[in-house]
Amino acid sequence: MNMFASAYKKYILLTFLIGISFMLFAGAAIAQQGGFTLHIPFTGIEMGTEDDVNVDVNLRNATNNDIEVALNLERDPKANNWDVRFISSQWGGFGVNRVRLGTGEENREVAIKLHIKPGENAEPGNYKFVVKASANGITKEYPIFVHLKGGKVAVDSGAGKLELETKYPVLEGAAGKSLSFEIKVKNNSDKDAVVDFVTVAPSGWNAYVTPRWETEKRVNSIKIASNSSETLNFTVVPPIESEKGEYPLEFHAKVGDSDVKLDLKVIVEGTYKLQIAPESRRLNFDMVAGKESQQVFYVWNEGSAPIENISFLVASKPEDWEITFKPDKIGVLEPLAKTEKPEIVEITFKTPERTIPGDYQVVLTAAGDQDRKSIELRATVKVPTTWGWIGVGVILIVIALLFGIFAKLKRR
Repeated sequence: MNMFASAYKKYILLTFLIGISFMLFAGAAIAQQGGFTLHIPFTGIEMGTEDDVNVDVNLRNATNNDIEVALNLERDPKANNWDVRFISSQWGGFGVNRVRLGTGEENREVAIKLHIKPGENAEPGNYKFVVKASANGITKEYPIFVHLKGGKVAVDSGAGKLELETKYPVLEGAAGKSLSFEIKVKNNSDKDAVVDFVTVAPSGWNAYVTPRWETEKRVNSIKIASNSSETLNFTVVPPIESEKGEYPLEFHAKVGDSDVKLDLKVIVEGTYKLQIAPESRRLNFDMVAGKESQQVFYVWNEGSAPIENISFLVASKPEDWEITFKPDKIGVLEPLAKTEKPEIVEITFKTPERTIPGDYQVVLTAAGDQDRKSIELRATVKVPTTWGWIGVGVILIVIALLFGIFAKLKRR
């Protein structure tokens, strides 16, 4: 009997171990089949007809292989006109219907939001929505119960809800020139909020924020009244050496822990660098009072984009001097790398006849739509050669007279 009882106990223990092993293997097989976990921490929601909520939905890979999870939503028949959908984030997220889960720590788990907003004329009451996630032939479901009340139920945290809008998120311009995004910042909360601004631009770029009508005033924050908005200018200046291409930017508006981001882009179309220099490469020249002096100047574009409508101007000159340009305008100046030669401009200088000999300063400017360049010259004015010979003759006459006087006095 004792041997029988001992054998029976061993049989029971063996059966129990086999059962446990079977359950573990079966559980492992089920885990491999399903391959993911679905977790929704808040499955009972109280909200008002004027509220909208974003419910956390967390997915985690339970296998050692990448898997793709399909998302579906079973909505309450009474909520046909509600806005209920999966989105990537709380602030302006895009719609989501499939999620890929990786095996690394950074992509094994993905958090998304279930956005719920009652439709127009929604009736207070109880509503049920079912979140369905499917992968590898297995579907997991989570019901979410919504108790809808009239009016607005959500408590304003004080941080408020922010929105950012811009009509033109992509601007195109030249390196070295300022580009301004007009951004509307909305405070949709029931409390006034002080909004801080943070901008992200490529290294070396100048970036700043100004009020819409006060472009000389740069700001880092602004107070926005409840349920109202402010329009600002976000200005960036790409360095003149920036290469042609597309450059991403970010504009952040922050209140407390809330951070709303607006993605922007600048397309740098090219650079403009206007140059003007004398043919002789010398910034000084000689001229004679009352006479014309013609000087040849080279004009070229060291940038990568054409400069248009170039005019030549006299920024500074002595009184009564005459300075003319031939030609006085250039319609389009292509980059030197393309033309391989500069444009030639003849500049004529003329001084009044009675100009006192000496050095004089002249400042000339070449100005186009995209760039301008000034050059400072020194003109040395000399007396005419005829006046020099007249002077020599006067000196000789004076000397002759002196000799005549001395000889006359000597005879006496």
